[in-house]
Amino acid sequence: MRPNGSIQNAVTCATCRFGVAIEAAHFKFGAHPGSRALHAKGSVYSGTFTATPEAASLTRAAHMQGDPVEVTARFSNGGGDPGAPDYAPDVRGLAVSFHLPDGSRTDISCQTLPRFPFKDAGPFVEFIRLTKPTATSALRLPLFLARNPGAIGALRGNLALLKPPPSYAAITYYALHAFRWIDADGGERYVRYTWRPTIELEPLARGEARRRGRDYLREDLDARLADGPARFELEVQVAGPGDDPDDPSSTWPEDRDRIVVGTLAVTGPSEEGDEHVYDPTRVTDGIELSDDPVLRFRARAYSISYEHRASAQ
Repeated sequence: MRPNGSIQNAVTCATCRFGVAIEAAHFKFGAHPGSRALHAKGSVYSGTFTATPEAASLTRAAHMQGDPVEVTARFSNGGGDPGAPDYAPDVRGLAVSFHLPDGSRTDISCQTLPRFPFKDAGPFVEFIRLTKPTATSALRLPLFLARNPGAIGALRGNLALLKPPPSYAAITYYALHAFRWIDADGGERYVRYTWRPTIELEPLARGEARRRGRDYLREDLDARLADGPARFELEVQVAGPGDDPDDPSSTWPEDRDRIVVGTLAVTGPSEEGDEHVYDPTRVTDGIELSDDPVLRFRARAYSISYEHRASAQ
């Protein structure tokens, strides 16, 4: 019985570790049964992705061979309150699930902040709790930053990107992690993803964002799609010598190769519903995970969040 008990304790401790992330999100944003712990407010759309010839030379992944594939895309606000207004300062997200020819899926999850401030998930979870205004957070936050000085630059740089955007269709979205792409001959390279919009709009003043209403981002996107698809180019930055694929807080030099590997065309609202978990660790042949601890942490945290949502429903 003792070995079985030890195994059960280990499993329970591991689950608690991931559950702490969900609890931190609920502490900051409140518990909203049936909603995601983060990126709770979102809308789901259909579309297609078509890879460029350059993509097939970099990876043998099925959705990167040039034939159009169907996708489900979710645009979202980053917070955990599904009723938060779109004009509130926040991260914005674009998650894309590719429907592969064999019936499986692979996902890319991106958001509007280009840098992740932390090397591991632990400080990030602690930071979520500290950013809720409380009687003690104002005192504890400076101590936290003193323990994590490497995060200060990224946090300061990301602040300006929290302001309300003019449209979901006119923002750049970044995947924070690196993935190993393997080509048909077995050649390997690490890449990071960026979705770049094909339109550019003037920045939106906060007062104007408020006047547009609580749901102006969804309303704007729906209006745009009535006139035609919203398009994004998928760009990969290819790691060079000395670039660390396992540290999401590391920056790679600007002179590294950047290659457009495909175009996403978002065409209209999806009938799929909003149950899908957009898991960046759900990869397919030709794409492998790095040893990034934050990337690997996300899959289990998402699973627990989904279990909470499903039980509430």
